[in-house]
Amino acid sequence: MFIKKWYYKMKNTWKDLNIKEKLAILSACAAFLIGWALSIAGFIVPPLGEVHESILFILGQALVYAASVFGIAAYFKAESIQMKDDISKHLDKVERMAIQREKLRNNVIVEEIPDNNEQNE
Repeated sequence: MFIKKWYYKMKNTWKDLNIKEKLAILSACAAFLIGWALSIAGFIVPPLGEVHESILFILGQALVYAASVFGIAAYFKAESIQMKDDISKHLDKVERMAIQREKLRNNVIVEEIPDNNEQNE
């Protein structure tokens, strides 16, 4: 049941990506798999048990590329969520200030409007 839900969630998420993001994910996965396949193949070809330094270099580059693709995506997602939260907090503050300003113009006693943080406590 869990796997079925996860599959449909990933399927819908994949549909929402644009072609650039899909290409980046596919190329990162391909680089990761090819890097490991070459490393394993390095143990099989003569001299047995010794992997040439060029194979290790390719593996390192593949891992760095895959990590950068997935890491950058995660970083920007987290930053965009933080930015949305900051904008929402700022707009709430501006709205509260506008209400207080309107009350002052109408000669109404302005009581302190509690912050969202104070209401949650």
